Amino acid sequence: SDESRTLESLVKVQGSGGLYQDGLYLMTHYGDRDSLFQKENQKTIENPWIDDTWRYCSVFSKRTDETVIMGRNWDNQNVGSIVVSLYQPSDGYKSISFCRAIDIGYPLNLDLEDIKSSELGRKLLLAPFYATDGINERGLTVAVAGVKQAKHESVGDRELTFVTFLVRKLLDKASSIEEAVKLVENLVPFDLDKNSLNTHYYIADSSGNSVILEYTDDEWKRIFSDRSWQVLTNKSIFEVLDADLREKCWRYRGISESLESDSSVCWRTGLKILKDSSQAGTTWSVVYAPTSAELFFSVYQKRDKVYHLQFPPAN
Repeated sequence: SDESRTLESLVKVQGSGGLYQDGLYLMTHYGDRDSLFQKENQKTIENPWIDDTWRYCSVFSKRTDETVIMGRNWDNQNVGSIVVSLYQPSDGYKSISFCRAIDIGYPLNLDLEDIKSSELGRKLLLAPFYATDGINERGLTVAVAGVKQAKHESVGDRELTFVTFLVRKLLDKASSIEEAVKLVENLVPFDLDKNSLNTHYYIADSSGNSVILEYTDDEWKRIFSDRSWQVLTNKSIFEVLDADLREKCWRYRGISESLESDSSVCWRTGLKILKDSSQAGTTWSVVYAPTSAELFFSVYQKRDKVYHLQFPPAN
């Protein structure tokens, strides 16, 4: 079955399975999971389970005449293991995405290979639902970062969508910034509970365009860049001056200065910028290449080992 093929595909790339968080797993998902994801979304509406703010991250993108990159640091230490999923819905784009094993429901020190054939292992089917960042085969790239909590009350006929499920929908259905912005208009995001959000979104596409999306006052705020680059950390961006952002956040300032001063860009320079802006809890650093739909990343700050993933050729 598609389910058993998916669970058997789990491969441990690194990790002791001991008390330390160092697990990295790859999975290939077979079959469509939309009905399962819709049930999980409803479960998160009815039973909030995140009880503190999280997602302290740095995200940026830059374009040149030759290429585009988008970099992201995930700066929260307590992730359990990292699960990287290849997923394609029946009517959407193929994508590669990252998620934390604790979001799926696993404890910090669990070796996922040991349980993949058990009933507990079936939770691994939810890994694409809990995507915190990723890229699809058309080069659309999405990442979330934490921000000050915003409350919302109005939903109307729009779909109430858990923060990571919105990432999944974007990766599945959007191939450009224009399509992404249109898609979210029918969605109301939430995380801590169904009436609050501690997250903003960064989206880039293969053209090098980017947009930051913040949901406040019951509507989406769209922040585009008039430069060849854009930066997001954990400060609200909408109607905030660049100078104020640089003053308030050393990561925003450092990344901005690096992108301003370097006219060239590649995955190596992207990883260097991420290293310079990392924090004590940085768990993964990934540079996405939207034009070639590939990614380069390191985990647990072991920066001498860089993993490279590309989409498999079309059938």
